Amino acid sequence: MNAGARQGLIAAGLIAPAALLFGVLFVWPQIGLFGQSFTPPPFGLASYQRFLGDAYYLGVLANSLALGVCVTLVCLALGWPLAFLLARTESRWAGLLLLLTTFPLWVSAVVRSFAWMVLFYRGGTISRLLQGSGLVPPDFQLLGTFSGVVVALAQVLLPIMVLTLYAVIRGIDRDLEHAAMNLGASPGAAMWLVTMRLARGGILAGSLLVFSLSVSAFATPSLVGGARAHFMAVTIYEQTLELLDWPFAAAVAAILVVIALTVALVYGRLLADEER
Repeated sequence: MNAGARQGLIAAGLIAPAALLFGVLFVWPQIGLFGQSFTPPPFGLASYQRFLGDAYYLGVLANSLALGVCVTLVCLALGWPLAFLLARTESRWAGLLLLLTTFPLWVSAVVRSFAWMVLFYRGGTISRLLQGSGLVPPDFQLLGTFSGVVVALAQVLLPIMVLTLYAVIRGIDRDLEHAAMNLGASPGAAMWLVTMRLARGGILAGSLLVFSLSVSAFATPSLVGGARAHFMAVTIYEQTLELLDWPFAAAVAAILVVIALTVALVYGRLLADEER
């Protein structure tokens, strides 16, 4: 046996336990999920027809996709400057600052959501500040609104975007930015023309992670959004535990899985194009 084949067997042996665990705990349940989504007779599509033929459920799907896009854009707009500053700072406190950015991940989703509920309700701090500005009516509150859910989700998913961008920016040679500035580019133009273009792979990867977690989030949209939280994950919960319509809940979950896989494949294709 040559060296290449031996290395291949070693790699397969190392991957096999993780692949087996992944297949048992993820792939097999997903197959069962898809199977349950079909109604009698075998492979009946009544649940899918119900979802795709109802304007309410199509609106739920649109809300979930819009939530994913908005949270991704907010995290990218806030995460890029923060990741760039952390990656380029020479301070000895840079590591501590990076650690502090992950603080939202240390707290459970339920605790974070209740904290936002306190801030967002009509007498909460943020709602009162907005009311005092005169930009909103006196009875305005962010609790139970789409904007409130976006803010709450962006707060917890921002560290994921920052960590992804930080690792990519740290790998970009700073001399490339200096060379661009020596040729007449301003610092902002150098960052746009050099750093952001070299970091496009990280931007795509971070956006994929944030988008996927946003469209499938449950705790934050259900608590912060309340009864107005018309999102896919909340709909799956209602159909499963409240209405006991498991085939329809499985169909909704299957549609969400297909959308997530489609987005992942598109992002993967874009990342492959970036590498080439």
